[in-house]
Amino acid sequence: MKRGEVWWADLGAYRPREQTGRRPVVIWQSDTLTRVLQSILVVPLTTNLDRANLAGTAMIGSSPAGGPAEDSVALAFQMRAIPKSALQAKIRDLDESELEELELATDEALGRVEPK
Repeated sequence: MKRGEVWWADLGAYRPREQTGRRPVVIWQSDTLTRVLQSILVVPLTTNLDRANLAGTAMIGSSPAGGPAEDSVALAFQMRAIPKSALQAKIRDLDESELEELELATDEALGRVEPK
C-alpha cells in the first residue's frame, strides 16, 4: 500500500451525500503513516463526471485492464480515513499527471489555494 495507488475499497453502508459501498479510492496519506497506522487516508472516486466541475476534484483516467473501466473523478473534498482492512484489491498506480492534478485538488479542498 503506497500513496498514489488506486484500490477497491468497502466504504461501508449508505450515508447521505457521501461515497459509500464498494468503490475505487486513492491512497493519499504518506507511506510512513501507512506503515505504522491501522487506518489509511483515502480519496474516493466516482464515475459521475459532472463532479469534475467542482473545486477539489481531479480526473482519473480509465484502466480497462484492472478497473475502473470508466474515467473517474477523485473527490478530494470527501477525503477520509478508513481501516486498512477495508482495502480489497490494488487496481493501479496513478500516473504523474494524475498525481499532480490530485495534489491541486487536495490543496483546493483544504483551502491552501483558491479554486480557479
